[in-house]
Amino acid sequence: MGDSKALPIIGGVMLVFFLPLIIVIAMIVGVLSSMDSAAACTPSSGASETSMAWPTDNHTPDQGWDDEGDETHKGVDFVIAKGSKVYAVEAGNVKSVSGDWIKISHDKGLESWYRFFDTKAVKKGDTVTRGQVIGTVGEGDEAAPGKSGAHLHFEVWAATESDGTDLKQTDPATLFSTTDSPGAGGCGCGGAGGPLVGGTNQEKAFNFLVSSGYTKEQAAGMVGNMIHESSVEPQRLNGTTSGVKTPAATAVGLGNKAWGIVQWYPASKVINAGRSMGATDSQIETLEFQLNFLIHQLDGTGKVPLPAVGTAMKATKTVDDAAYTFAAKFEIFTTNPNDPEYGRRQATARQVLSTFGGGAVEPGKPGTGPATACAAGSGNIAAVAISLAWPEGGHGYNKSDATPAYQEALPKFNSENGYNVWSDCGRFVSTVMHMSGADPDYPDVSTDTMNQYLRTSGKYDVFDKISMDQLQPGDIFIGPGHTYLFVGSYGKYNSVSGSLETGKGNGHVPQAGYAYDVGVPGGFAVARLKNQPKPPEKKS
Repeated sequence: MGDSKALPIIGGVMLVFFLPLIIVIAMIVGVLSSMDSAAACTPSSGASETSMAWPTDNHTPDQGWDDEGDETHKGVDFVIAKGSKVYAVEAGNVKSVSGDWIKISHDKGLESWYRFFDTKAVKKGDTVTRGQVIGTVGEGDEAAPGKSGAHLHFEVWAATESDGTDLKQTDPATLFSTTDSPGAGGCGCGGAGGPLVGGTNQEKAFNFLVSSGYTKEQAAGMVGNMIHESSVEPQRLNGTTSGVKTPAATAVGLGNKAWGIVQWYPASKVINAGRSMGATDSQIETLEFQLNFLIHQLDGTGKVPLPAVGTAMKATKTVDDAAYTFAAKFEIFTTNPNDPEYGRRQATARQVLSTFGGGAVEPGKPGTGPATACAAGSGNIAAVAISLAWPEGGHGYNKSDATPAYQEALPKFNSENGYNVWSDCGRFVSTVMHMSGADPDYPDVSTDTMNQYLRTSGKYDVFDKISMDQLQPGDIFIGPGHTYLFVGSYGKYNSVSGSLETGKGNGHVPQAGYAYDVGVPGGFAVARLKNQPKPPEKKS
């Protein structure tokens, strides 16, 4: 298992060389992420947290920092298809948009620089939020050892002086999650471990609430109210029209105005509470902060706890009931239970459920698809695999035998063309790798092709001899004619797989099972993706 220790050792050596700058950056990132439980996702014990969001859906840098010898590479490169989304790694202000570059300034002297764009979605002076799309990946050529072709080059700069001057480059890898274990951060944290998922604020809010443990009906009820309160606009001030942004500093100074996605009244209720937790105004003004603040109000752990409202919301069964309960107990815009505004909000909530309900699911229901926090692009191989597979054996091999989630996912992230597609073991593993975003380049089909890719791509550690107690969730079993995934725990099982139907009636769609013939002659080798964040431990 010595190979798997190489990256942490290298990181330790780099820490010695860059200790003064790393201390500065650690302080900076501490400020950026010090929003306590009401403002930021707090992983459970033993988990690691992503200090910065990933700049692309590829969470494995293809070229890292290299400052030795004549050929240096001051940054990291993410090889990803042209046109793929590029995300801001933290909230901030766009410093410049020029040539191949977009440069963003963050609080306390931290800057993130992005290079090679096909399209750019921001301009100089724009305010961006963590995870916001700032453009799409283009093509460019770098001197060795940098990459050429379609890829994103990413750099981090930090000020070593208190006045923000004397910017110096640092290894971005020191600001991402730890790299000693597979899986992905974020899935245990109610949706806040990475960029919010969705095309609009309404969809992002809906997905976030579902991933935080609310049913689709309950989430729709809350979002329906948000639409009437603020159009789900984080900087919306009471009495202003949609699209008008009021900064936190202005809103809190007005004293008697409501503000934010649920129109907290007065505005100081959320703004001053956020400031007391160390959050900056630019963070408080984001959808991500306000959703987290609301969630922790409802679960009773935030600065302005309302656990009775959260309990009442969790007890609702229908979308109409959820919309009414949130309006009556949280928004409290009237004391008249027959006010027609309730009906309008219920109608909007029903529309929210109809529009977004098919794309999000309730956590903990195997086979219905992943919760948003562990969905497409999360990087969590095991969580996505579990979400697509049946929790028990005994299933057939046709499309109709597969889980609804897998029937939806396979055409999106693989191909329906081929022989007995729905039972194909390799196609299932590939679909998981594509959907999770852990490895978008993973071969679509053929275990022989996959075996060669795993051993030659440079992205994986491959262990031909390994014991069962050394396995980690997200490990890929690869052997003669078959491949499947280790997920750690899935009910009484520990793995999931498909099995290609060859006319003997013994094939099956993806389902739970036990790992077998691991690390023995003629059995399965184990491939483990490098540089993955450590997943949060499951909460009891």
